[in-house]
Amino acid sequence: MAITLIDPTVVPYVSTFLFVFALIFGLLSYSKVGDFNKRVNAMLALAIAGFSVLYEPLVLTLSQYIPIAAGVLIIVFFLALVKKIFEGKEGSKKDYFPLIVVIAILFLLLIALADVFLAFLPGNFDPSVVLWGIGLVFVILFFWLIYKSGDA
Repeated sequence: MAITLIDPTVVPYVSTFLFVFALIFGLLSYSKVGDFNKRVNAMLALAIAGFSVLYEPLVLTLSQYIPIAAGVLIIVFFLALVKKIFEGKEGSKKDYFPLIVVIAILFLLLIALADVFLAFLPGNFDPSVVLWGIGLVFVILFFWLIYKSGDA
């Protein structure tokens, strides 16, 4: 008899709840709709995520599309990170060390999970070219941030 920590029948509901909660909380915090504090945003996100778990078609649909949505969100967050890197004020000194660490961790995750990302590529893309291109972007950003954080 196998012992499982997580019941497989509960996973779609938990993943739907977490995905909807994170999405709603992030959107409310980022957009500042109503200028609520984080506790009110969390309560609104909890309520919406709780009701979304009760709607069975949403749970079934999200359980099929959460891997694709997670990939899209990773790309969106990466683009937001790149935007944050490039929007600096002249004359102000920024600490780029946290961004360097984040880019290094994202690069290591790309290396570790490359086969998972390649599964979502359309059939006409060469996987080695795509991975080389993404890796080149990461390395350029990494070294550019190191250059920018110097005293030059």
